[in-house]
Amino acid sequence: KAPQVVVRTELVTVMFSDLVGSTALSARMDPEDLREVISADQNCVAESVRRFGGFVAKYMGDGVLVYFGYPQAHEDDAEQAVRAGLDLVAAVTSLKTHAALQTRVGIATGLVVVGDLIGSGASQEQSIVGETPNLAARLQGIAEPNSIVIAEGTRRLLGNLFEFEDLGAKDLKGIAGPVRAWAALRASSAEGRFEAL
Repeated sequence: KAPQVVVRTELVTVMFSDLVGSTALSARMDPEDLREVISADQNCVAESVRRFGGFVAKYMGDGVLVYFGYPQAHEDDAEQAVRAGLDLVAAVTSLKTHAALQTRVGIATGLVVVGDLIGSGASQEQSIVGETPNLAARLQGIAEPNSIVIAEGTRRLLGNLFEFEDLGAKDLKGIAGPVRAWAALRASSAEGRFEAL
């Protein structure tokens, strides 16, 4: 008998990271070297995400889909996602591989439906359904190399924990209406977490 799957709605912060210029890399690198580079990048992402309490949901070519707040929720998931993003940008740029690597990160927070099993057999996975993963992927797409772009909903949860640059309203493919986006630059120098929030 198939296991019972509980479907529920939860607030989740979704991070999407992507290796910059991987198509150009694949054109000039030996496939085995390229695999090594992508693997090094993915290990870097996984390590940063683990350190800050996130969950790697899926590797998609040179992109990585990550959840903060699922399967385990914490009150500071949005903060931890941004800290992981900053950590990951620093880690990827310092990797010693066949090529200098750069990454882009998009982060969005929102209500999603969790618990639906999709696929079958070994490829079966629990999916998160909603606009949030799509928004994170679209924000990643507009990020400059080695930068983190976050959605307004995530920004509101962070107070002054980080220094931000307001990128204004952006039109993103597949998202209704303009979306206000922010670049997360660095952790702020606010004295304490309580004061920063």
